[in-house]
Amino acid sequence: MNAYANDERKRLLMKLTACRFAQYELVLFLDTHPDCTEAMQALNMHRANAIKLKEEYECKFGPISNPKANGKHWCWIDDPWPWEYCPQTGGCGCFTPSMGARGKKGACR
Repeated sequence: MNAYANDERKRLLMKLTACRFAQYELVLFLDTHPDCTEAMQALNMHRANAIKLKEEYECKFGPISNPKANGKHWCWIDDPWPWEYCPQTGGCGCFTPSMGARGKKGACR
């Protein structure tokens, strides 16, 4: 994965994480303020943004959660796992996607 793709991946994940965090907080707020229309509008906005960001991420980088399988291949295992982060390259660059899901490891191992 090139540096731009890695930065784009991180950017999308950060935006998606922020949307999901806002959703979680708004749900908690609405538990104690069920009639707050502003909070409900904000929750709906963050839900819509999260759906859009998730679709964009999955279109560019593959599934973000395990239920997203294409029926022919369990592609959840194709991307680097969280513990495959490579400090030497500053990203998940310990192997290339062309090597396969559990392909030859690089300098990180």
